[in-house]
Amino acid sequence: MHTKETNWWRRGGTSATSPRVLGALSFAYKRFDGQVPEPGELDEEDQSLLEKVEAGFETIGELYDAVKLRAALGEALALAREANGYLDRKAPWFQIKEDRQVAATTVYVVLRVIDSLKTLVAPVLPHSAQKIHEYLGYEGQLLGTLSVETYEEETRSHEALTYDHTGAVGKWAASELPVGQVLREPAPLFRKLDESVIEEEHARLAG
Repeated sequence: MHTKETNWWRRGGTSATSPRVLGALSFAYKRFDGQVPEPGELDEEDQSLLEKVEAGFETIGELYDAVKLRAALGEALALAREANGYLDRKAPWFQIKEDRQVAATTVYVVLRVIDSLKTLVAPVLPHSAQKIHEYLGYEGQLLGTLSVETYEEETRSHEALTYDHTGAVGKWAASELPVGQVLREPAPLFRKLDESVIEEEHARLAG
């Protein structure tokens, strides 16, 4: 993962999104034969969460259009926290002991939410989004080919993430994750960094 994204997960994104994302993906992979489970009938709470996330594409999209990147990411994380609360209340790891179909419905809803959140954070966390895209069983590049280019100015140089959208498979829309799609076994989205690496990155950002 790109170093700046790694540091973001360490500073705040980890508690809001990363472990829950991986936990839900790992649970689905291990307990539902490595594929998106078929849900039963969605209840009011299921529908409400999916509707909130779908509505986020308009509000968060407007923030990106206005180049309010921090605010856009904040709104996406607020939706992630909604999903965390949903998981806490539904607790599919307990549901599966009593009713596998009910647990399957919860996992299906959460996977669709994760699929949507992947897209909502992709403009600012593209490498993390691509990893989640792959864990969910998709092929291809979500945003196209990413590369970091160095630009020289009169007094300094800076790096910028650039996109070649040729071949991009992503679209700005809520998840349509198909039942039965084969998942990939998830791995950590971030690695533990040596403190000297973190200090060096902070010095670069401050400079």
